[in-house]
Amino acid sequence: MVPLDDETLEIIDGIVEQRCSRGPLPHPRTGRLAEFLLCHHGKRISTQALRDELDRAAATAGLAHVTPHQLRHTYATALVNAGCSLQSLMELLGHVSATMSLRYGKLFSSTVRADYDRALQQAKATIGQPLDGTVSLPMAELTGQADWRQAPLIKARLAGGYCVRTAAQGVCPYTNVCGHCPNFRTDAAFLPVLATQRKDAELLAKDAEQRGWGEEAARHRRLIARLDKLIDQAQAESA
Repeated sequence: MVPLDDETLEIIDGIVEQRCSRGPLPHPRTGRLAEFLLCHHGKRISTQALRDELDRAAATAGLAHVTPHQLRHTYATALVNAGCSLQSLMELLGHVSATMSLRYGKLFSSTVRADYDRALQQAKATIGQPLDGTVSLPMAELTGQADWRQAPLIKARLAGGYCVRTAAQGVCPYTNVCGHCPNFRTDAAFLPVLATQRKDAELLAKDAEQRGWGEEAARHRRLIARLDKLIDQAQAESA
């Protein structure tokens, strides 16, 4: 199901009242009878008829030729810049892979500023007194109830935990920065931690490759290479 705002729902209700339908028609893919929204005299309105009507509306508005997919692109970009999460965008657009949705992930500078101002005002209005103790992030919502390693997010395995960010946020510039520092030191006592981190980094690299995220996969591969050196160094010093 796709959520609709009141304005869109009102338009659809108007189409339903005015359309000329003679009952359900066979679905072109499944063959099952279905009630189609856009019908005229018992037949579905053709794709070309819709494109012609869109061209007419664009010309009336003083715009150049517009395609339905351009409207889809504009709609998705507007949602991203209004704060829509990658998971929600994938569901709305019917994307199986986050790669398709990432093309809409570019944020305008004005969007960043507006997002900051909106979040700041909301924080001032709702935070109130600081809470005692540590507040955990809603990881179930961020990962869509899935294992964090398999979620369609920018992920990083850290020595003492992990980090997840949306595609719109991008990779954190501080991710694994200490592990790559030439001054970083480790020893045999940390071998189990390093081994666990390497195992997850390998899984994340494969996950990124399957999603077509070449740069993200390369980032995990660089971490794996660094961890291999640290593990070899710790094992050699303990021998």
